[in-house]
Amino acid sequence: MVPQIRTQEIPSAAGPAKWSTNHRQYGAVRKVQLYGWDGRTDCWYGPNELDYSNYGGQRLLDALRRAPGRSWYGPVNCSASGEPANRFFALVHDLGDCAVAMIYCDESKTGPAEIVTVIPAERRGRLREEFPFEFLAFTSFLGSTAVSAGQEIHDRVAAAVAETGDSDSLVFSIGTGLWASDLEHVLSRCVEKVAIAMLRWSSES
Repeated sequence: MVPQIRTQEIPSAAGPAKWSTNHRQYGAVRKVQLYGWDGRTDCWYGPNELDYSNYGGQRLLDALRRAPGRSWYGPVNCSASGEPANRFFALVHDLGDCAVAMIYCDESKTGPAEIVTVIPAERRGRLREEFPFEFLAFTSFLGSTAVSAGQEIHDRVAAAVAETGDSDSLVFSIGTGLWASDLEHVLSRCVEKVAIAMLRWSSES
């Protein structure tokens, strides 16, 4: 078993890194690369490498496996070390070549706090060419990305798909700024949990 390696957050030249960098062997050596857009600061960040291990999402993964019709909606509880748990809700869909989730804050009626899409390495070969445009169109339709940021987000997503190897799984996250900034680390933990669970779920089918 490959030892766990945990480092400090690595800031991106283009924006804040929201996840710590980890690595492990999962079956074979493979990577999960995270890229994202922070709507509060209008900054792109990544790549940051996520870890398949120690993410605390087994209950969520089991719920996804039981979901009929490849869609699921339900609560996700997340907390940072030594802090009370925060309650989120996730709406997850398997779209064939990728999976997408909208993460809502408890009691939120204004829209998702984060939109996350994952592309497992096993599905890279079938990824639709229009993916960057369709992902942007979806987030724009929900009002989660500003019109002025659209071209940059599209180009960054397209570049990330092109610059990573087919053996890498990808995670793209759009932060809408609807979650309190002083609790951003808790939302980040929730996004990591949902993303890894979705990757495992979608790579099995």
